[in-house]
Amino acid sequence: MTAKEQFLTNQQRYQPLMLPQRFSEEEMVRDWTLSRRDCQVVNKYRKQYRLGFAIQLCAMRLYGRFLYQLHDLSSRVISYLSSQLDLPPTLTVDVPEREATLLEHRNNILKYLGFQRFDNKAEADLDRWIEEHARQGLLPDELFHRAERYLLLNRIVLPGPSTIERQIIRICNQVHTQLFEQVFDQMSPELRGAIDDLLQTTDGNQRTYFNQLKEYPPAAKISSLKRYLERYDNLVATGINEFEEKVIDTAFLHYLYRLTKRYTAKDMKRFKDHKRYALMVCFLLESRKILLDNLVKMHDQYMTELCRQTRNSHDKKHKEFRKRQKKAIDAVLDTTHVLLEWPEEQPLYKNDLWQRIDEKHLLASIEDLHIFKRLEERGYCDLLLTRYPSLRKYFSDFIRLPFEVAKGSGPLIKAIQFVRQLDDGDLKKLPENTPTAFIPRELRRSLKDQTGNINRNVWEMGLALAMKDALRSGDLYLPQSKQHVSFWDLTLNEPNWDETKHTVYTELQQPLPHEVRSAISTQFHEAVSAAQKRFGLDNFAEIHNGRLKLKRDDKLDVPDKVNQLLMEVDQMTHYSRHFVPIQHHQSRPKNFYKSLMAAIISQATNLGVVSMSNSVNGVTVDMLRHILQYYIREETLVNASAEIVNQHHELPLSAVYGSGTLSS
Repeated sequence: MTAKEQFLTNQQRYQPLMLPQRFSEEEMVRDWTLSRRDCQVVNKYRKQYRLGFAIQLCAMRLYGRFLYQLHDLSSRVISYLSSQLDLPPTLTVDVPEREATLLEHRNNILKYLGFQRFDNKAEADLDRWIEEHARQGLLPDELFHRAERYLLLNRIVLPGPSTIERQIIRICNQVHTQLFEQVFDQMSPELRGAIDDLLQTTDGNQRTYFNQLKEYPPAAKISSLKRYLERYDNLVATGINEFEEKVIDTAFLHYLYRLTKRYTAKDMKRFKDHKRYALMVCFLLESRKILLDNLVKMHDQYMTELCRQTRNSHDKKHKEFRKRQKKAIDAVLDTTHVLLEWPEEQPLYKNDLWQRIDEKHLLASIEDLHIFKRLEERGYCDLLLTRYPSLRKYFSDFIRLPFEVAKGSGPLIKAIQFVRQLDDGDLKKLPENTPTAFIPRELRRSLKDQTGNINRNVWEMGLALAMKDALRSGDLYLPQSKQHVSFWDLTLNEPNWDETKHTVYTELQQPLPHEVRSAISTQFHEAVSAAQKRFGLDNFAEIHNGRLKLKRDDKLDVPDKVNQLLMEVDQMTHYSRHFVPIQHHQSRPKNFYKSLMAAIISQATNLGVVSMSNSVNGVTVDMLRHILQYYIREETLVNASAEIVNQHHELPLSAVYGSGTLSS
């Protein structure tokens, strides 16, 4: 196993158990609760080692591995286990110093839980299981997690993660070799020769084309777009489009791509032909998708930046001429007043007008008004068209990508075909039936000239913007890409379901339709059998004469110590006097004090009013709800808490920590 074939992270490999520090009460009860039989087994050992023994017992049952650092466990779990074993509270866990004693404890835990060591037989069984699932197309990382669950369900001690990793890689290599041979047999000699060329350096370039395909896309510039379009053309020239992609599963294809990306061209040349060519085919198929995605992304970024810069230039120019326009209007108004006030019987000559009005100033004002009018009507379009030559440097190649459109977007693909024909010389000008519905509103005023002919520059700029929006919405897509595909390709239609339904039951580990009834019956009887075994250890319920019988009203007992503690604190502080009813409400229920204590406990322990009423005699659900609605409110809780805190300040020990007026 080489370092490049390893799929586990260092944390997964060297720290297989990540002990949770934050978890809910339900999770703690589910994973770290000891049964009555567990407690009996643990209590057989010395008191100082019982806690450590209980931790290892729960860990083996939960994770399939023993813990090496017991001190990393959450203090909540340690306290919870200590309370179940009636041990005093502690933050440390003692373990036997003698290696023989520690080994004996672990062997006894395995024997009690029915776990077996990971021996040669278990390894052989795991080999067969991995091979079976690897042939179904599962990837190594998914196989790893499923293999751990498989060993845990079969009560086999999990070996080190690197051991399972080596085993998975070894078997996957054997299974993948057969797939590589199938891929190799479907490759044409021309494709193999093209792959060999990709692994060689060309004249004047020290890097192979294989290494260039691994690069992360740069910023969206014209040079970058042209370079990536050239790479896509070179990729298509290898003949990869003629290869049948359905031979390889999509997830497996992506896995082999990531695996191949780790190797250099020198590494690839050392592989056998079947493996080298198969890996390169997977790499090229996935690279084709990524190249198309990157080209769409770069076109989107370039057009967005183009519009942003144009908009900023237009706003700046508009702001400048708006100021000049105000002065120009004043000059024209002054001229108008002169004309209106001129005597009717006196002829008006230009010389007379220029004597009263500055000729140059008036002409400049009129020119400013024309410029501002043009700027208002077509300014954004004019500035956008100045960037059209830059757009054409890559757009003529970008538009030749294998685009397709969704239903209802026919005019867009028709426009794309017109541009291709114009570039090839098949069309001399845009025909009369040229689609224009997709042209943005800002460009429509300049779309046609005075003769009614369509301005190609404006129309093509509008097409580039419409393609950007259509690629975002999915109306325009690239079937060979990864992210910009048809929406319906992402759904499971009838033909796709007919192809995959034979394997989906195996992948989901579900019975076939004709086996559902027998499988449900088997699962039911297994659940009943397991329930019968567990009911004997339950102190809450049992099966008696085929019927469920509860041994007591509620499984959760409210400790008397909690209730007694609340009453003792109340005797010292009298905090209960702050629980007064809301205004204009003076009624008190029967057994008010007892109901108040029960209501406080129900909220503090999350028991709820129903469970609390079942645990306290003489207190009903309605009584508790009445207390919570009219007596326990935010202001009464604040006042009661302040009473307790004030009592703390009167204790001599409180003065050691300060006056109580400041906090850190």
